[in-house]
This record gives sequence, structure tokens and C-alpha cells, in this order.
Amino acid sequence: MAYEPILIQAQTLAEAWEKAVIAVMEKAPERFIQAPDYLCNQKDAPVFITVKFPLKEPRIHPKAPVQSGQAEEYAKNVIFGMNDPKKENEFDYTYFGRFRCYPDCEVRANWPNVVKDEEIGGLVEKLSGNKCIVKNLDQVQLAIDTLKKDPTRRSVVLVSWVPSRDSIKFGPKREKTSSPCIVYIQPQIVENKLHLFVVMKTNDLFNAWLLNAYALTELQKYMAEQIGVEVGSYNHFSVSMNIYEDVYEQAEELRR
Repeated sequence: MAYEPILIQAQTLAEAWEKAVIAVMEKAPERFIQAPDYLCNQKDAPVFITVKFPLKEPRIHPKAPVQSGQAEEYAKNVIFGMNDPKKENEFDYTYFGRFRCYPDCEVRANWPNVVKDEEIGGLVEKLSGNKCIVKNLDQVQLAIDTLKKDPTRRSVVLVSWVPSRDSIKFGPKREKTSSPCIVYIQPQIVENKLHLFVVMKTNDLFNAWLLNAYALTELQKYMAEQIGVEVGSYNHFSVSMNIYEDVYEQAEELRR
């Protein structure tokens, strides 16, 4: 099988999940993954899923290993947090933490385009007195406020990735830690509708995609309501959309 992108178009989240599972099982090549939690074969391909009516029922497929109550609770935690800082801090990361409490550096906000290492020291001293000034940035609220002022803005981007932390996998402090799968979110307002675009580095299609998509479309709804527009399409791209071999049989049942 050729390793190439797969495009899925659907009306609802449930339909998108079923179509994507069938397509990945039929079209994606198999590869062996040596990850901390999985040492196994998987079906794997870049997959782009677009859902025209993301809030239309059914959103949860009856054969998916996800319950509606579970999805609702997860969505609430993503958008509003757990309301328990101690519990939130037990996780290596949470999407509430990355998108609504992003650890941004005020020095970096004023950083010029520097390409020589020898210039860095002087700039750090000039901009901050050699002090790191970090604040929590609520990217969701910033996006809402920006799009309220300018609905045509195309540069509203929410990121989860912290390069100096998430790109280091084999150091002594990173042996048992994880990095976020949802890397990038970009809302766009077109024809008075908020369309959402999401990029994930990896995504467990069979077990987790519906949970992720449900939460992100609830975020889309929340943002649209705050801005005062309607909900548009949901567009989800995973560079590595996968189905692990332990659920191959369950996935194949969707084709029957």
C-alpha cells in the first residue's frame, strides 16, 4: 500500500469516524512503532478529515469506544480545566494548560530576528536584565478578543508546542514524559461562521479521535458563541493517523 494522504469528507463526527476507520484499514500501510506506550504494528497514514456539520447528531458513533458522558467531561476539562490545580498538575500536560495557560516568555515577545549565537547574551541583558519573565497566556481568550475586533484576521493561531521541552525525547528528564498530540489550532471566520482547523502530530483514530474531535468542536462552539457567529466546518489533519493492531478486528467490523 502506498504511503499517501487520505481525505475524508462527512456530514457528522460519527460518520467521519466510521469513514476514516474504514479508509485507514483499507488504504494505510502497516508500520512498526517503537513508542513508550506501544511496541506494535499499526495502520498509519496522514489523514485529513472535514466535517460539514460538527454539532449535528450523531456525534458519537455507537460502535466507538467512547461514551457521550465521557466526551462531555473531557470537553469541559479541555475548555475550562478541572477546577482542581493539584489534579491538573498530576498530568505531564493538559490541553487546558497548553491552550489557556501557555507558559509564554515576555522577553520572547520583543525578540528580534537574531541568527548569531554571540548576539543572544547582549539581547537578553538588554530586554530583561538577564531575567526570564514568564506569564500564562490564555490563547483561547486572545483568539476570541482578536476575532471580535477583526473577523477577517487570518493570523489567529493557538499552539501547544514548547520546543525546548517537547522536542527533547531522550534526555534524563524526558524518559517518561509525553508531549501534546494536538499541536496547532486555527479558527477562521468566513460568511459569519467560525471554521476550525486542527493539526495533530499523531492521533489514535479508533480509540481517541472522536474524544478529541468532540472536545475541539465544543471549543469551536464556545468560541463562536463568545464572538457572536455561527459554527462552521470542523477540519482535522493528523500527520500520523493510526489504528493499533490490538483493535484491527474491531475496526474491520465496520466494513461488514
